[in-house]
Amino acid sequence: MGVITSFNPVFTMPTPHGLQCRPMTAEDVSQVLALQHTCYQPEFHEPVQAFDSKLRSSPDTCWVISTRAASIAAYLVCLPVARANYPTLRAPSWQPVADADELYVHNMAISPDLRGQGAAHLLLQQATTHAALVGLSRLSLIAVQDSTTFWAHLGFTPQTVTSLALQHKLASFGAEATLMTRQL
Repeated sequence: MGVITSFNPVFTMPTPHGLQCRPMTAEDVSQVLALQHTCYQPEFHEPVQAFDSKLRSSPDTCWVISTRAASIAAYLVCLPVARANYPTLRAPSWQPVADADELYVHNMAISPDLRGQGAAHLLLQQATTHAALVGLSRLSLIAVQDSTTFWAHLGFTPQTVTSLALQHKLASFGAEATLMTRQL
């Protein structure tokens, strides 16, 4: 079976209330950062270089939901990783690996006005579809800001972390960070 190197299962997927889900572009990054600042506490804000690096390195795993007026109302940044080699928070650069075995949900934000309308489900469906098509076995994430219950409702399970290297990466997300996974 060949390796899929580029994939966008749905270029524009309609959502409730005229919203559109589409691949993230470099032109979206300023609005993505603004939404990040709205949804996350300051200690979780990442610099533009971190977003640019992830988007450049893995454009097929980053999506946005925009309104008719083209403003970004939600986004999801995922990264194909191998053996739980997650980037630390604010890592200025990131490079994909050839032997990825999971899709890491690095960052998702939903505008307060859009919450409860299915945006998280739609974005995660994009990630799940992509992961399955390229042969990845699970989704993973690091839950912050007391979001473990939210992620558990979406099928993610908390994991025990014994590796010192992984504990160090988790620590970059704060003392309450929780590694969670969902098998595909």
